[in-house]
Amino acid sequence: MDNFNQPAPQQQEGGLFRNLEINEQGKVYIGEASKWARFLGIIGLIALSVILIAGVGVLMAGSSMMQASGMPIPGAALGLIYIVMALLYFFPSFYLYKFGSITRKGVQTENIADLNEGLRYLKSFFRFAGILAIVIIGFYIIAFLAFGMGAITSRF
Repeated sequence: MDNFNQPAPQQQEGGLFRNLEINEQGKVYIGEASKWARFLGIIGLIALSVILIAGVGVLMAGSSMMQASGMPIPGAALGLIYIVMALLYFFPSFYLYKFGSITRKGVQTENIADLNEGLRYLKSFFRFAGILAIVIIGFYIIAFLAFGMGAITSRF
């Protein structure tokens, strides 16, 4: 079993993290972060389940209810939007949960392989969140341009 205090072999040329060690304070911080990440992952998975159930319910019963209420979006489309949102919400919740669980185990057992595996899930979480943020910003830019062009052309 590897110990945090043993220097890890150099994996990067240039040596930015050569012989990195984690002291007791770092272990406490990582342990605390892993507990909160696991908690947020569990809450996210519960919320995902609720969104998924609501999406299926709206998908099944929504068409007749939405037509009666006069909403412009059909119930089936609204249900599908909920389901897609739930699927998108799965990945960050799963990554946070795995980071919290594996990293906590790694800190408790002082196993560097578990710590590295947990940090891999944290990297995946941030990569997913970053890509999703870029996509959302892109949609906002496209919507802003489309509404702007619509406003300009409606004046003439």
